[in-house]
Amino acid sequence: MENRQTILTSLIVILMALTRLSEGGYVAPCNRLKFDHYVHGYCLPNFNQSMEASNYQHRCPWPTFKGSYIMLKHCVDEVATITRCVEPSLKDDIFLEVHQMFFSLCSRVEDPAFAVLMLLILPCIITTLLLPLSCVHLTTCNTSTGL
Repeated sequence: MENRQTILTSLIVILMALTRLSEGGYVAPCNRLKFDHYVHGYCLPNFNQSMEASNYQHRCPWPTFKGSYIMLKHCVDEVATITRCVEPSLKDDIFLEVHQMFFSLCSRVEDPAFAVLMLLILPCIITTLLLPLSCVHLTTCNTSTGL
């Protein structure tokens, strides 16, 4: 009888821990409607408004609008905490939409600017041309003095 009571007590403690009743109350489930309402009604419109000033249809706006993106991330995280929708897939869906709409051009590889390209190539060309000249000068310098 005492073993049964111990097992039942252990089961109750485990169930309380799993349902978080031991922490002092009932934990409400994720309120998906509130999450969608707040994200689409508050977070995304602010971000969309800041992105309208960019030329995101023709070039990647990433470096310029990094601050707006971080504010959007904080807003979505805060809404997820308030509505208890902390599962990553909900937030991932929001950011997937944002990336498809505003940052679709950011994954394309572009050639560097001409000045950067020249700064990378010119030292190699100059070294290739000057090294043989300096070697010829050093090897003929000793023969002309008679040493």
